[in-house]
Amino acid sequence: MKVKFAAALGGLALLASTSAFAETVIPEGAELAMRLEDAISSQTAHEGDRFTVSLDEDVKLSDGTILRAGYRGVGEVVEARDNGMLGKNGKLNVRLLYMKVGDDRVRLRANRGSKGETRVGATVATVILFWPAAPFIRGKDVSIKKGTVMTAYVDQDVKLPSPLPPPPVAD
Repeated sequence: MKVKFAAALGGLALLASTSAFAETVIPEGAELAMRLEDAISSQTAHEGDRFTVSLDEDVKLSDGTILRAGYRGVGEVVEARDNGMLGKNGKLNVRLLYMKVGDDRVRLRANRGSKGETRVGATVATVILFWPAAPFIRGKDVSIKKGTVMTAYVDQDVKLPSPLPPPPVAD
């Protein structure tokens, strides 16, 4: 009887210890829809500027765990160039760095680049007709609107303690 009781206690202790140390794994390459929480413009952005993103949709992992929409993350401006004279267009390149789940960071892979419209035709026509006005023709700036959704991929396997903390409450 004592042996059965000790075995039952040992089994319960083992069960309790494995559930207390259970982990959720977000696999490398998992696809996440990330929404920009800030508008970014080639007119005002500078290389190295950071911006906020958030998980746009719930993601179901292979073990059945669900990452709830709302986890926040950070992106960075890689390149920003304002429009210029002679119809030179603006340029903007951004990348997503990570998403935070509780105190843990999930590294992301995602890039997006855009160029504004070049006005070469207008510049050439103005040079021919009104050459003093040519330097004042400017290209277009480019922007990425708040709420734009980018597809990001998890950069490496990430082990998170289970159960997952809830996403932060939206401001």
